[in-house]
Amino acid sequence: MRIFDYIIVCKSPDFKNVDRISQFMLFISLAGFSYSIFLGLYPKPALMIAIMTSFTSWWIFCLFQRKRGVVPYYRLGLLLASWGWFLQPNGLIISGVFLIAALFERQVKFPYEIAFDPAGIVINTFPKKHFPWALIQNAIIKDDIITVDFKNNKLIQKDINEPVTATVTDEFNTFCAEQIAKSSQMAAN
Repeated sequence: MRIFDYIIVCKSPDFKNVDRISQFMLFISLAGFSYSIFLGLYPKPALMIAIMTSFTSWWIFCLFQRKRGVVPYYRLGLLLASWGWFLQPNGLIISGVFLIAALFERQVKFPYEIAFDPAGIVINTFPKKHFPWALIQNAIIKDDIITVDFKNNKLIQKDINEPVTATVTDEFNTFCAEQIAKSSQMAAN
């Protein structure tokens, strides 16, 4: 396991669109399963009703989580809906789509983090991005904003989640300047 000198947690965007898509998928599942039961595709629909009740309960739980200000994760509901689609006639592809959505929802909502150590900068996204110091022109914190300027004119600028003290800001900026200087010196040799 790698230990970083600094990990900067950036402000998370609002995940309303991701939540809306998850809720829409659960609604479509509820409507589709209800229609299947209505058509009589299942002589004993107890399992399908249990699946519908389970993911609807999880959906309601997520709505209460959202009201409390906690980030809701619909992945369990999507996983249950995936199981329901698997039991549907010709529902294997839709089941796969729901399974993929359940697997990637948490990763999409993971906080944006930028980690710094003597080897370089790692951005915690899917997949993780690693940038050695040789590619970095400047990296600073100023006014609670992290700025990483690359030598190819790419720029990353994000608001930091929590205010940073002046001493930590100076310490971080000095660390980055030292790493960039070492990298430049090694490239010159």
